[in-house]
Amino acid sequence: MNSINTFFSKISRSKTWVLAGALASAGIVSTANAQMAVAIGPKAGLSITSFDADANEIESRTSALGGLFVNWQLHPIFAIQPEALISQKGAVYTQNGVRTDFQLNYFEIPVLAKFRIPVGDVFFPHFLIGPDFAFNTNVKYTSVETSTGTQYSQNGDDITKTDVGGLLGAGFDIQAKSLFFTLDGRYGYAFNQLGNDVYSVRNIGWTFSAGIGIRFGSGSGLGE
Repeated sequence: MNSINTFFSKISRSKTWVLAGALASAGIVSTANAQMAVAIGPKAGLSITSFDADANEIESRTSALGGLFVNWQLHPIFAIQPEALISQKGAVYTQNGVRTDFQLNYFEIPVLAKFRIPVGDVFFPHFLIGPDFAFNTNVKYTSVETSTGTQYSQNGDDITKTDVGGLLGAGFDIQAKSLFFTLDGRYGYAFNQLGNDVYSVRNIGWTFSAGIGIRFGSGSGLGE
């Protein structure tokens, strides 16, 4: 009889632990879901790019960029932000009296981890880091002979079709119940070279951009 009572007592205790574990898991999932939110919207800005060559004849070039971003807030202090951007990189190179503007057009997909510092419930300065995957859509060289003004162009078929690099930067987010604003500056460095020995250089440069989006979900701030 005692063995039977002991058996059912163990079963009862096991059920209690299982129930407690289930309730704890549900609480963790509920808390995570309460803090999650997604913001989607357009963004635009400018890039100041160059090549990593050590030459006095290379100048940076400035161009516009634009696209879409998705800010996936996993926690008030952490978010993942993938983007889809149309951008232009390159540099201006002068040698032997010929000034050449390298225009490299890309479709870029940065995937950024954002580490945020809460300042109240709506203002979040952040640091960001992540990879950048760029796909070459068009390359054009425009050269001008400085002495005569003669101009000619050619396509850059010898430039690599993909450009993979890393990004590091900082900025801030402003968020409310249904709106989200983000602004940042980031530095990018390509891991691969642009082409053959003639173009044994890498894309480098700064990007400054801002975006505004609509927020979905309940994680609007620390107070929620």
